[in-house]
Amino acid sequence: MVQARLAEYLEVSVREQPRLRMAQLNIRVREPIDGPLEEDRARADLHAYFRTRREVAELELRVNQREGWRFMLRSFPLLVAALLVAGILFVYEPVGKTGTIGDIVPALVYLLFITIVWVLLWDPIEKLVFDAYLLRLRIAAFAKLEAAPVRFALSPVTSNA
Repeated sequence: MVQARLAEYLEVSVREQPRLRMAQLNIRVREPIDGPLEEDRARADLHAYFRTRREVAELELRVNQREGWRFMLRSFPLLVAALLVAGILFVYEPVGKTGTIGDIVPALVYLLFITIVWVLLWDPIEKLVFDAYLLRLRIAAFAKLEAAPVRFALSPVTSNA
């Protein structure tokens, strides 16, 4: 019933408003609606559309959280091993600080293991923190649109002649 670009525009418009401000949908139609029953059906369809979009965003939030925690748990042993190796290399100090390759190798291996830890943690943190925040904003916007009163008005047809 609602075009994707229009729905995206409405979502972004509502997200731009202050959080506590109620939304209201004023829809201009070119032809009069056949009666109050048709208007009520159109309102119900709009509310159902935004309720479905909200439910999909809530589902995506739950899936992201489950995937984030699952990946964190599965990668935990590797994470601990990489942190342990990085910790040992951090504490390790070569006896002779001659600037030779033998002194640089532990530092490079340390950086490699710190990078492994960072890569292992990035996706779960992104899903559990950053994506979750944005999805909650979308859920709130769709809830506002779902609860918004809808008003239809007849728009005069203009000629481009």
